[in-house]
Amino acid sequence: MTGASILVMAAENDMLVSLSAALERRGHIPLVARTAQDGLALLDAHGSALVVVALPLPDMSASALLQRLRGHGIIVTGSDDDVRTPIDALDLGAHDYLDGIANDPAEFLATVGVALGSRRGDRHLRYLREREASGTGWQAIVGDSPALKKVVAILRQVCQRTSGGGTPTILLNGETGTGKGYVAKCVHYNGARRNQPFVEVNCAALPASLMESELFGYERGAFTDAKAARPGLFETANGGTLFLDEIGAVPLDLQAKLLTAIEEKLVRRIGGRQSTRVNVQIIAATHEDLQTKSNLGEFRSDLYHRINVVTVMLPPLRERADDIVLLGDAFVRSICREYGIPERKLSPDAQAWMLRYGWPGNVRELRNQIERIVLLENDDFIRAEHFRASQADGRKVAVTQSNGKLRISLPPTGIPLEHIEREVIREALERCDGNVSRAARYLSITRQTLIYRMKKHGLDGNGRAHVGQRN
Repeated sequence: MTGASILVMAAENDMLVSLSAALERRGHIPLVARTAQDGLALLDAHGSALVVVALPLPDMSASALLQRLRGHGIIVTGSDDDVRTPIDALDLGAHDYLDGIANDPAEFLATVGVALGSRRGDRHLRYLREREASGTGWQAIVGDSPALKKVVAILRQVCQRTSGGGTPTILLNGETGTGKGYVAKCVHYNGARRNQPFVEVNCAALPASLMESELFGYERGAFTDAKAARPGLFETANGGTLFLDEIGAVPLDLQAKLLTAIEEKLVRRIGGRQSTRVNVQIIAATHEDLQTKSNLGEFRSDLYHRINVVTVMLPPLRERADDIVLLGDAFVRSICREYGIPERKLSPDAQAWMLRYGWPGNVRELRNQIERIVLLENDDFIRAEHFRASQADGRKVAVTQSNGKLRISLPPTGIPLEHIEREVIREALERCDGNVSRAARYLSITRQTLIYRMKKHGLDGNGRAHVGQRN
């Protein structure tokens, strides 16, 4: 098989020689340039299947160069004023970013192979990859905290050791907003199934009555509205990855069928007579303690043990103090670039405020607050008062749990204690589908105590206020 023509731009001679030699050993044809202008001229004259850019280049910034290279596969290494972190390069349109590229030729050549394979895919697949996989390289996970580095190290090792195609079930634990969905995409797009479908479903958002048909599909005539056969998400994800977010919300009566699908790789549509074999990588996520739910009989122990093969705990943001400002800076740059707004800066008092705040909504809350401030404030700097003003609009009480300890964030204007109790009871009843006994166990109180407090707050089994009762 004839190798690909690959353009390498590097001002440093040792870098140019090292990368060219690695490409030649793999059978590729390197085109070399020591400046951006020379590289662009070679590209116009000869074309190239891929472009490797080693920053800095003497005659052009990364932003200007990568803009000129739009539409080409680009691998970036090094840094300049525009690219200070890997996520900057990815935001500017790079396919991937490699640190220490000359010291690890094996990883460099593997990345080249992935990039070439991606570009040989059809146009639709390329569009989906650019849209879904943008910023999902391991280097784009911003943070220096030991807990986060451990998560990345474990998952990178899993991806490396499963490059032959076999994939274990992965369980991502962590509070809401810690980035479980983002990490799941990183696993998929850095694994052997990167060019296959990534299908995501939030089990907590699906009504129990629809969950089976969504996951497993149905045949025509299986029920009243089944006017045509429809494949489920297992079949849709065949060859790729199925991400089951909030797997703890799957009803008990459906968990046995889910276990069969995961363990035997067989799915049967509702109303179907035959099972279909599927080859799907399962990544599950939850913010709940599935071991405790299993002990209480609220989650099948055999399903828990089946998905608990590779388990990682994503740390909450409050336990990643070293990462908060790093993430904030990355979000500011990314959001400003996304909306075409001149880049803002985090002021020292804003950074101090961010480090003091508990971030009950974790990374998601941090990004959303910064996005709101960037869009609504006109200051060149993001200041502490902007965060305080942004939060003043909220009236919700946020409760998070870590290592058995509760953290409660109250609105700045205060809130009556009985309102908190009422909302806790209402939420517990909703989570337990109106089952009072289960809700009592969930809250670690007796059934009689819960009934008394429900009457006190005028709530029925579904968490709704009775007519004529106080709200």
